[in-house]
Amino acid sequence: MDLLHSNGVLIIQHLQRDYRAYQDFLNFMSHVGDPRNIFSIYFPLWFQLNQVVGTKMIWVAVIGDWFNLIFKWILFGHRPYWWVQETMIYPNQSSPCLEQFPITCETGPGSPSGHAMGSSCVWYVMVTAALSYTVRWKDKLAVTLHRLTWSFLWSIFWIIQISVCISRVFIATHFPHQVILGVFAE
Repeated sequence: MDLLHSNGVLIIQHLQRDYRAYQDFLNFMSHVGDPRNIFSIYFPLWFQLNQVVGTKMIWVAVIGDWFNLIFKWILFGHRPYWWVQETMIYPNQSSPCLEQFPITCETGPGSPSGHAMGSSCVWYVMVTAALSYTVRWKDKLAVTLHRLTWSFLWSIFWIIQISVCISRVFIATHFPHQVILGVFAE
């Protein structure tokens, strides 16, 4: 695991050094993927649009959060900012320097990422719900429009997921493998 963690630290250092200009965007994306938004923004909005989808979303969020907690207890992954302070693999006190942000200091287990896991669950429900409205279209133009809508919405889904994951790695809250596990754990 030390090899995986030390390589993750190198990726974090690369992001923090070379993508500093995107710090505001990455902090925003970390807030977009915050599981609290499921209950305060996404669920109320979708419940007003469609109660079935809203109910599905809240169940997915609750069950996903429950699984995330169970996985965190089982996997008990380190957090990068704290791992570099505690590990003994770096000789002569030469531990790498990771920048700390106001939202870096999460102290619980880090694997899998709850932001990545919750975001992937809820955005999956939102995309599939939006696409369900276009499935009923029958004529040729509508089929083409459905395909374009499908491509657009799934592209947005992946852009959001990748941005949330990169943001969590950038702020040194998660190692890269933890956010990848979070996206695919649900």
